[in-house]
Amino acid sequence: MGGPGQRPSNGQTDGNRGAGSAAGQDQGAASTSTDATSSSDSKNQGMTGQAAAPSTQNTSTSGDKGTTAGNDNSTSGGNGATRDGQHRGPGGMSGNGPGMGGPGGGMGGGRSGNSSSAYATPLAIFAALFFGVFVFIAYRFRAREWKLGERNRGLMLWTVLGAGFFLRMAIAPWISGHMDLMLFRNWAMTAADSLSGFYTNGSSDYPPFYIYILYVIGKIGSTDAFSPYMSVLLRLPNILADIVTAYMLYRLASKRVGYAISLGLAIFYVFNPAVFINSTFWGQVDSFFTMLIVGMIVLLVENRIGWSTVLFTIAVLMKPQGIIYGPVLFFELLRQRKIQPWLLAVGGAVVTTILVILPFSWGQEPLWLLDLYKGTVGEYPYASVNAYNFFALIGGNYTQDTTTLFLLSYHTWGMICIVLVTLFTWWMYIRSRKPQFAAAAALVLIAGVFTFASSMHERYLFPAAALAVLAYLYLRDRRFLWLAGGFSLTIFLNTFDIFYSSNSRDQYGIILCVTSLLNVLLFGYLVKVVWDCSKSNTMEAAPAKDMVLPELPLEQLGGRPASLSPRVK
Repeated sequence: MGGPGQRPSNGQTDGNRGAGSAAGQDQGAASTSTDATSSSDSKNQGMTGQAAAPSTQNTSTSGDKGTTAGNDNSTSGGNGATRDGQHRGPGGMSGNGPGMGGPGGGMGGGRSGNSSSAYATPLAIFAALFFGVFVFIAYRFRAREWKLGERNRGLMLWTVLGAGFFLRMAIAPWISGHMDLMLFRNWAMTAADSLSGFYTNGSSDYPPFYIYILYVIGKIGSTDAFSPYMSVLLRLPNILADIVTAYMLYRLASKRVGYAISLGLAIFYVFNPAVFINSTFWGQVDSFFTMLIVGMIVLLVENRIGWSTVLFTIAVLMKPQGIIYGPVLFFELLRQRKIQPWLLAVGGAVVTTILVILPFSWGQEPLWLLDLYKGTVGEYPYASVNAYNFFALIGGNYTQDTTTLFLLSYHTWGMICIVLVTLFTWWMYIRSRKPQFAAAAALVLIAGVFTFASSMHERYLFPAAALAVLAYLYLRDRRFLWLAGGFSLTIFLNTFDIFYSSNSRDQYGIILCVTSLLNVLLFGYLVKVVWDCSKSNTMEAAPAKDMVLPELPLEQLGGRPASLSPRVK
């Protein structure tokens, strides 16, 4: 596990210590990258060019939490986890491990390693330009000034989406990615070898749904033609999810705020550095998860309860944190006060769950899925796991959640905050009396839980950027656009700092301090905005200061010009 900048051993649980090196060696032995010699100029392709690892190899848990891969020979029984193991070198997938193409020892080890560090500066410059342009446009934003011609609307949209897609595909092979990609690769090959035996032949803390995606990738990547492009294949579902989410936001916006603003919002999401770094640089699956959550909210507002529940259930069966959004569905079911929506919701959840887990259930204990969730939830007993939130702000990053803070433990305070955030969201939902409030409710839940709950990871806030845009489209309050930009900034800073390992986990760094404080302030601002929007009259008409009138035909405005639409003082 050695190597410069390695995480101290107290960053691991006892059962997960000591397996990183074995995994690094085994994966290195399986590597046949033909581009390894290019590592010196940081143009390595990470997983690209590597042959498939033996599918019988057990993989470690915690693919979305920065862990290393263990195998059958691991001293921890295949659960070799380095807390947040961020060692990534310029040669090979995860750097710093023997046989992985990068210098140093140990496959996991800490945050001081770099992942294709030559690209950190261009990415930071791009992010600075993006947020600078965003502030300028948002500050000078006036709906009536956003006018584009009627011609070539489809061409402009698909040019934006196509540019975002091909830019990602062009960059992906050159970025070695986070070592989570190694876990996804191992899981893909294990699933391709035996889908039904995935959990019995290997070790994974991921719920079943995304394993189907990895199964397809594993089948494709095991062929000679696509084996050299495994790194890109692993990123492809989430790159596509970025584009699909942007398209969904555009389609909804085009019905509510006109074409020009709709195209602007699509551009905002497609080229958002917070989105870009997650799917294309890190190689994580939060984009796919966010696509499901956005779809769930849109269907819920359209009163398609059954299908909304299906997407919610899939989200939970993909990532345990999907349960955070469950109260939104619950609030809407209570608001409708009818038995039919409840039957549709329960039926959709049960049928979806059975269909997803059935192929994995042969030879398993009856409650195997519940045991899987219990293990995942309890795997990181820390106040914060690199999440730049309130607990990190007061020095609780990687502090045991049993540690006392003002009479109670971090964990207890976190649970209290979850209850308070949920109750506040329920109050605002009831106060609004509108299903359009669902997006704002989801935003409050994820922002509040991320900011004040324990055991949060750096990427759990990722859906907030899309949800803020969604809340703006439903409630027409321009302040949600500022929140979308603000959360995008903090998501990017948190992810960038962890991915490029510019700060030791034991160091109270400037990025950690500033980003954590911004997240606390943004949540406070969100509470104020939601309080204002939950008033029923603000959802009927738009005040001139913060609301944006859509570019709709005269007949859709009830026969009155936009300038004569009612306003609330």
